[in-house]
Amino acid sequence: MIQIHQLLPNLDYGDAISNHALEIRNFLRQWGYQSNIYVQYIHPRMSKECFYYQEHKEVSSPQNITIYHYSIGTDIQDYVKKIPDKKVMIYHNITPHWFFEGFNHQLTHLLEAGRAELKNFSAMPLLCLADSEYNLQELKALGYKRVEILPIIQDFSKFSRQPAPEIMSKYNDGNINIIYVGRIVPNKKYEDLIKTFYFYHKYINPRSRLILVGSYQGMEQYFIALQDLIKKLNLDQVIFTGQVALEELIAYYRSSHIFLSMSEHEGFGVPFLEAMFFQLPIVAFKSSAVPYTLGRSGVLVKEKRYEELAELVDTILKDQGLRERIIENQSARLKDFDKEKLLPQLKVYIEMITD
Repeated sequence: MIQIHQLLPNLDYGDAISNHALEIRNFLRQWGYQSNIYVQYIHPRMSKECFYYQEHKEVSSPQNITIYHYSIGTDIQDYVKKIPDKKVMIYHNITPHWFFEGFNHQLTHLLEAGRAELKNFSAMPLLCLADSEYNLQELKALGYKRVEILPIIQDFSKFSRQPAPEIMSKYNDGNINIIYVGRIVPNKKYEDLIKTFYFYHKYINPRSRLILVGSYQGMEQYFIALQDLIKKLNLDQVIFTGQVALEELIAYYRSSHIFLSMSEHEGFGVPFLEAMFFQLPIVAFKSSAVPYTLGRSGVLVKEKRYEELAELVDTILKDQGLRERIIENQSARLKDFDKEKLLPQLKVYIEMITD
């Protein structure tokens, strides 16, 4: 029987692409395929879930399928070009490198290289799977012919765990908690979140805090710049949690009242789905894949007028009927990303290659 394996730059703990790869692997195995994940870098907590990509050559074969997750420049690209396997590419988009200039030179280079190499891949895969309409349009503009959509697959049952009690106790104190979840990276525009919160906290509701959940590893210079901004604005209720365990993430979501995003580049945006699941109204800047992920749900804003954004947040929090309508639309949208809908799509795509 043919084998179906995945290649991606790294398998990280709590990372959306990594979780997507794990979901795909698990269901490929359930369908009877031998399936493993091969990567260049392995997070210590994920060491039992994958292998280094150099070991993939032991299973490489013209009869087998290799699924390559494309999101950055990496040595794996050259390896993928050389192997004889049938190739499927999953495209997660590449953050424009200029967001990172001045903050991380190596990452800036890898992103620029990944973007430059993307067009050269257009004739290689038998099938490309974009995880959003935004990504699909980009691939077609670059000359990719056989492109379909497969949103990132999420297992929301993991959120049935009990939330971390110490966080629930600390942050369920009557204050309004505004949350954003994502890596501390420049394209997420954390400075705009902080400026919006400044106007809300100072002029509307001093009993409020901004909770920012995500790791800043590799982005220390950007993190320092954000701390300088917070100090300049004399804010004392901006909480950086760093990377968190699942039970802690659940607690932060359950303790919060609204999800605010000022991100200017998303290939998909898994935290939007998480916010939908936890029934938090979403306010987001309209950019990149954000409107495609939200569909007709959430509240999209086209301009970053911080005072007006603060007033919008306040209106949503105070108007129960409006808030309930937003949450209702988001819950309906979330059904489009049900795993039981997406997995049959994945099976159809695999059969397109294997038949």
